[in-house]
Amino acid sequence: MQNTDIPSASYKAMKLPEPKYTVSADNHKYSIILPTGETVGPLKSVTGILNVLAKDALIGWAARESANFFKTEILRMGRAALDPAMLEQIAKDAAGAHRRMAKDAADLGSKCHDAFEAIILGREPEGHPKELNEPVSAFKTYRLQSDIEVVATEVAVASAKHRYGGRLDFLGYSKVRGGWGIGDLKTSSGFYGSEYAYQVAGYAAAVEEMFDIKIAWAEIVRFSKKPPYESEARPVTDMAAAILGFITALNMVRSNEIKLIGAPTFSSAGKPEMVPALPKPKKKPASPLGF
Repeated sequence: MQNTDIPSASYKAMKLPEPKYTVSADNHKYSIILPTGETVGPLKSVTGILNVLAKDALIGWAARESANFFKTEILRMGRAALDPAMLEQIAKDAAGAHRRMAKDAADLGSKCHDAFEAIILGREPEGHPKELNEPVSAFKTYRLQSDIEVVATEVAVASAKHRYGGRLDFLGYSKVRGGWGIGDLKTSSGFYGSEYAYQVAGYAAAVEEMFDIKIAWAEIVRFSKKPPYESEARPVTDMAAAILGFITALNMVRSNEIKLIGAPTFSSAGKPEMVPALPKPKKKPASPLGF
């Protein structure tokens, strides 16, 4: 279930102010609809922008998945794998092994998010795979001990100033934490660098612009989908620095779209006629003395 509008369910006491504009979100493509009816977009997405970041852990994981697939197939097929055509096919399949794994993980993560949203809305999640029993149980424990009042889930937000959009997991309110904040739910094996902080910072900047409220905190809640099923909630410790990091990534994406390097002024690979020939030395007249 995806709640694309600000919900009016009875579980919330706090209410968001009316937004300055609305956001159209269709299959991760975002546009702003102004009160005048004018549309601004399509916009870059928060997660798409962050693809500009180096992901060393992801590169290592992809290499390991490809190597494991190759090794498994060789052992499974035995001597038949030594056929050149078969070996070529195994190598081709191994090159895409990490993409298939990533898609399966994303599908499982989506089901996990659906279960989490059902819990937030006061319903018992149904129909999730048994692999998600541990994360779902952990999320119930997290909600029971959390002081956060969830006000809206699956909210599409956007910045007209910076022209980007995204969908955040939930907006919440906590007096203990200083007011309005953002929660981001992750199904992953760990925290790698500051990417998660940049992501919620992008949402935070858009929320502040769109609803004219101050985001005082952000919390990233991580659940593992495989043993030992660690779960943890971590705050963003410096929102201003995180927003700066996100805007820096956005500017890098935009600068990458500009052709910054021109045509060659010299190339050793050019055709001979492209390289100007050196002028031949003028032949001196013969000296009467013989030199």
